[in-house]
Amino acid sequence: MARLIRPSLAIRCVQSGCKTLFEVAKVEEGKQQEVVCPGCGEHYVYPIYDNEEDKNS
Repeated sequence: MARLIRPSLAIRCVQSGCKTLFEVAKVEEGKQQEVVCPGCGEHYVYPIYDNEEDKNS
């Protein structure tokens, strides 16, 4: 039986030749995290904020 160790999110790589779906840990409210796609090495920052107001609220 599986057990939830920590809350997580899934990110899908948007590179045309990759499209890998991978799991990342949720971060504290207002913080961002940089991750690397395990398939192609592309760097992503999540969560993505639409504008600075969303980040600071």
